[in-house]
Amino acid sequence: GEKWAKEYCNVLNNSKEYEEAAKGWGIDFEGAMLFIMSASGEIDFDVVCFLDLKDGKCLGIKILVPGEEPLRKPGMKLKAPLSIWKKLAFKELNPIQALMTGELQLEGDMSLAMRYSQAAMMLADLTEKTDRSIFTKFNLGD
Repeated sequence: GEKWAKEYCNVLNNSKEYEEAAKGWGIDFEGAMLFIMSASGEIDFDVVCFLDLKDGKCLGIKILVPGEEPLRKPGMKLKAPLSIWKKLAFKELNPIQALMTGELQLEGDMSLAMRYSQAAMMLADLTEKTDRSIFTKFNLGD
């Protein structure tokens, strides 16, 4: 997980499109996010990623060990079963559609999420530039 997190952060930082779409993110509000990947299928524990995002840049991503608290309180939390995150990573599901249908649950300001919807799309789309085998090593209960 840590290897993927570092790779994903680098991909975000090397994307001019993401930088432009997320310009202003986290400037006058907390831009850090938690991606909570709820246990599903063969994975019997939640996987929690702390993404430190600000103004179109990834300052770091940390995979939290069970029970570990994030570095600071995130401005937004996104939660779904690992099987849904896999669909997002492989572009089988649109993140905005997933929010609207409740497949992806948001804790935070929905209007802010909608204002930065293009950045949200880029967060999902750019996973294709990473080694996504982390999402295929186990049966996630698709």
